[in-house]
Amino acid sequence: MLRGVNRDAIFLEDEDFERFLRALRVTKSASGCVVLAYCLMTNHVHLVIRTTREPLATVMKRLGVRYASWFNRKYGRVGHLFQDRFRSRPVDTDEYLLTLLRYVWANPVEAGLTDCAEDYQWSSRRQLGETSGLVDNDELERLVPDGSLRQLDTTTTVASRAKFLGRPQSGPTRAEVGDLLREICGASQPAEFQDLPLSVRRRTVKELRTRGVRYAQITVTTGLTLYAVRKLQAAGT
Repeated sequence: MLRGVNRDAIFLEDEDFERFLRALRVTKSASGCVVLAYCLMTNHVHLVIRTTREPLATVMKRLGVRYASWFNRKYGRVGHLFQDRFRSRPVDTDEYLLTLLRYVWANPVEAGLTDCAEDYQWSSRRQLGETSGLVDNDELERLVPDGSLRQLDTTTTVASRAKFLGRPQSGPTRAEVGDLLREICGASQPAEFQDLPLSVRRRTVKELRTRGVRYAQITVTTGLTLYAVRKLQAAGT
């Protein structure tokens, strides 16, 4: 897993998602790794890969540097894009592989981005069984035969996700962020927030951050870009 620094968004537009997948293709070709599954979320990425010629650290460095360099140039930013080192866990049993795939593909369902994992655009779940230049579906079918993949329940609950990660869920949900926004400034829609006086918007963004709301959540709730949110916070400190 790769996560944005400070849990910030690493994808702001469709082009960003597409560019990351392009970087993954280049990395796969250069390193010889096998890509079994992926899911790209607003501020983090899940990959299920098997290394061959190069160790995992080298593969992830190739991928991270290539995408971060492009992202920083596009948005005129400097510094680290990803938080610390990537997180990884070895997959040593068939049961764990199925658990991992279920968890990865269920991410957008849990986040409320879609009701069906197969409909999420930035996940390999929708490509299952198809010929892909990126995902090694044939190898995945070999590892998990007998139609088990299509029978996976990808509506995993938040509670089971926390259990999988070995830690409790932290941070407010999308609904809770909406409630916080109304409590702080009275706005219930992005358009209402953007019509507020500048001083109120600054105070609201600062308050949301102090209550543990991630930048990515603020952008969704307020309709602002990540750059605009950060600018408001900087002006309010």
